[in-house]
Amino acid sequence: MPTLTTRTQSRRKRLWPWLLTYALLLGAAAVFVYMAAANFSAAVVKLGAPGPRLGAVQALWLRIALAPAADQLFAASSPDTAGISLIVESGELPAAVAKRIAALGLAPDAQLLLRFMIYKGYDEQMQAGYFKLSHSMPPAEIAAALVNAMPSEVRVRIWAGWRAGQVVASLAAQPHLQIDPSALLRMIDGREPPPGDYLFRNMLAPNSNLEGYLFPSDYVFEPGANTNVVLNAILQRFDDEVMGTLRAEAAARGFDLPQLVTLASIVEREAMLDEERPLIARVFLNRLAQGMPLMADPTTQYALAGPADWWPKLTLDPRTVDHPYNTYVIPGLPPGPIANPSLRSMQAVANPADSNALYFRAACEKNGRHKFSVTYEEHLAYACP
Repeated sequence: MPTLTTRTQSRRKRLWPWLLTYALLLGAAAVFVYMAAANFSAAVVKLGAPGPRLGAVQALWLRIALAPAADQLFAASSPDTAGISLIVESGELPAAVAKRIAALGLAPDAQLLLRFMIYKGYDEQMQAGYFKLSHSMPPAEIAAALVNAMPSEVRVRIWAGWRAGQVVASLAAQPHLQIDPSALLRMIDGREPPPGDYLFRNMLAPNSNLEGYLFPSDYVFEPGANTNVVLNAILQRFDDEVMGTLRAEAAARGFDLPQLVTLASIVEREAMLDEERPLIARVFLNRLAQGMPLMADPTTQYALAGPADWWPKLTLDPRTVDHPYNTYVIPGLPPGPIANPSLRSMQAVANPADSNALYFRAACEKNGRHKFSVTYEEHLAYACP
């Protein structure tokens, strides 16, 4: 008959495997809990802070719901950067927008995206309007983008009399255009070919600078329009506006296209009133006919300028400036345009006023008008006291 000691030992032997199994299960559970907590913590860090108007309980619930799929929120569906347009209608619900985004393949799950929008407060900040999205944008980035709608169109103005550098700076500063200023400058400077074929380029020397041919006007682009699209529209507008009747009129007066644009750019910088453009053009044409220097201050300004000041005030004797664009000492037209002239200035050169004037100066009233004179003595007499 087994003794008490023997029975106790036998019981211990039977219990030992169960205890070991229990210990292993406890250890595994502890590891699982630790790893789950670590993963949850990492997910919370990824998700970031909740929106300021979200309650603590709702924030916790959303964290728990979002944590298992947090990686999906911060991973792009593909590296494809091609733009995908999305228009959010006024009054459209965030849930409907999330479904449309998921249907476009930009998010793996509409419910996941919506929960993230609610967690960050984007559902309340979402704007109606135009958005440019892509598969290279993670869903979290797309959700954040929905609070800043782009305009349905981008309106840009190129002002008459601007230099190419001013045009580039203005376009590059447009937040809703994708302008590469370096690439734009290379094409304008002739170091790279422009994006299309244009009639006016057949009348220029190969690889010519496009200063003067960036047609001043108002332009409308789709949001996200790139450098090539924008420059193509500007150069095509020059073709459309100038390469018909106007060029023919200039040719009838013995002016080729570069001469027309060059002289018109000087008129543009001198004139303030449209009605005076034909008179100013006539003065310069009279000087050219008599072999006089043009003596145009803007050409010297062009020579002295830089990005810090594109049109510096002349504080020195312009005759002392050693530069091929100095029309005080070098007769004839400068080597090229000094700015981008308006259609009115080009029309003024092609159809100048009938006058014998050789001189003009700003009126003392400082109202933008000029005094025109035939003789230098008369010109001096118009000096302001």
